[in-house]
Order: sequence, then C-alpha cells, then structure tokens
Amino acid sequence: MVATIKKIHRHSENTAELVIADPAIARSARAGHFVMIRFSEDQPRIPFSIVDASPEDGTFTIIIHKGARLTHLINSLEVGRELPNLLGPLGQAFEVANYGTVLCIGDGEGFVPLLSVMHALRDAGCRVITVLSEFSEQNTCLQPDALKWSDDLYHSSSKERAAELIREISSREKVDMVVMTGPSDLMRLLTETARSLSIPARCILNMIMLDGVGICGICRVMVGGERKLTCIDGPTFDAYQVDFTQLLNRQRNFV
Repeated sequence: MVATIKKIHRHSENTAELVIADPAIARSARAGHFVMIRFSEDQPRIPFSIVDASPEDGTFTIIIHKGARLTHLINSLEVGRELPNLLGPLGQAFEVANYGTVLCIGDGEGFVPLLSVMHALRDAGCRVITVLSEFSEQNTCLQPDALKWSDDLYHSSSKERAAELIREISSREKVDMVVMTGPSDLMRLLTETARSLSIPARCILNMIMLDGVGICGICRVMVGGERKLTCIDGPTFDAYQVDFTQLLNRQRNFV
C-alpha cells in the first residue's frame, strides 16, 4: 500500500497539519517516534515528529511549519497525493511511566515533538505542566493541543524566562521531571537550571538528518562521553549527559 495524504488542515500560510494513511506506521508509532518523508522525487527526505496516530483508522499525523526547505511545500500539498518515499516509525520511543509531575518546555514551532509525549504522559497518570516558549502567530495552532494534554499552561517570552519558570514552579510544588525540546542553546540553559534544582531532565533533540537510519552521521551527538546518533539512539536523551557545547558547535557547521 502506498502512503497517501488523507486530510490537510491548513492552520495558516505557514503551518499545515497532515493526516497520512499508512496502517503499518499507525500501528507501530509510539510517543517520541518520527518519520522521514519525501513528498516528491526531486525533494530530499525530511524528518517529522509523529504527533498522533490512530491504529483504528490506519493514519498518523504530522505538523509542517514553513521553513528554508519547505517554502513551496505547504501550498502544493493535496488530499490523495501519494508519497513516493516514507520511512518510519524511526528513533527510540519515549519511556512513558507515571513519573508524577512533569514540566514540559518547548520553543515555538520546535514544540511539536513534545505533543505526543505530553499525550502519553497524561494517559500514564502524570500531572503535566507546560511552558510554551517563544509563542508567536506562526505556532498558535499548537496551543489547543498543548492545552488538551496540560494541567497548567504557561507562556514565556525568552529562554531566560523559561528557566525562571522552572524555578518558580518547582518552588510551589514538587517537579519530578523536566522534558524539553527546541533550540540547543535553550535546552542547555534549561538543563543547567534543572540540574541546579536536582530535577531529572530529558531532552528531545532537533537535528538535521539526511536518511534517518544512521548512514549520513550528521545527527551525531556526544552523550555521556559516547558518540550517539540522534536518528537511531534518540531523539530523546538524558539531558544531563548531552554535551550541548559540542552539539552547538556541530550545528553551526550544518546551518
């Protein structure tokens, strides 16, 4: 069966939510997984987080934000379009359990990888507190889903404010884990803050990938002094163990 686009919800000229029919991926997808998609033969594979899956319908959902490689993509998409290349689910699933109170922090459009994790954590019985950093018009579509899976939702205007919110919230109630995603400089600051408060932290890395199966090696990252591949070993890692300085230096070479 060839994967096809079943539904398109265009939130704005910059953002579209796609429901894709692929029963095998829908059955296997778990929180934290992603897919690699080539929308046409002349385009590269692009990684997208799986934000939802319906095994009953045989579909899964992704969110596309217009970016450097996606400028013309959103307007060209049509329902019924077949995807010439789809690979997934990829990566390691997030380890879901009832951790207690989990603080989830993400940056604007980079918040997308957290949606499936928040959903799974709530289903597992966690109290989920969300901080949506760098909130803007481009990612207002994320707020309804963020609200759906959050017990409390905060907005922050900067990475420094996001770090302050960790301190403020943890001073009012016990926070058992911080889960973060977004730019690496944001995650480095949030990790330092969580460490200073002795709160376990996990990060979901957003890395450039060409194949998603470990061949290109672009998504290499040092974790606990060992070389890891985000596409195979991640994208979720113990944030304390990630060498964010090395990661930022690598990312500058590929941006």
